[in-house]
Amino acid sequence: MKEVKLENIGPLQLMAVAFTEPTFSGEVRDELRKLRDQELVRIVDGIVVRKDESGNVAAVEESDLSAEENMQYGEVIGSLLGLGAGSLDTAVQSSTDVAEAFHQRYEYGLDKEDVEDLADQMPAGTAVLFLLIEHRWLIPLRNAMRSEGGVLLAQDFLSPELLMSLGRQGMSGDKGPLHAAL
Repeated sequence: MKEVKLENIGPLQLMAVAFTEPTFSGEVRDELRKLRDQELVRIVDGIVVRKDESGNVAAVEESDLSAEENMQYGEVIGSLLGLGAGSLDTAVQSSTDVAEAFHQRYEYGLDKEDVEDLADQMPAGTAVLFLLIEHRWLIPLRNAMRSEGGVLLAQDFLSPELLMSLGRQGMSGDKGPLHAAL
């Protein structure tokens, strides 16, 4: 298997989605499958926890990474977290710690107690989805920008809901973060 290196890891996006009246017809699963089949995204980690009207809890986990890839991703991510702290020693220790945590997470997932703790906070008849998605489609563009001397200053996803919220702030006279950025 190819060694996991920084230039081979796409940007990661963490999503937390609440379902107040989940139907789970398969539409979300089908759309994720299409993206994965086209190799646009990979699920680094994902879990759905559902609590039915009677309070019964079910959880399903999924990842596109093998155990070896999971360990290697943990090493790379741990190193980056450690380097961000400004210390090579911290980077080395963080790499080891996060790799081991990823390994344990891959082998054992959330244990029953973790799922129960999460479910305790959920109203009956709801569900929650946590996804850590790797955006594979962005790797070539990001690497091209880096090779031409580009340095990422900021990135974010602007959802329609966020744009509407910013618009409401503007209409109310609240200068908010958008005005400050301009």
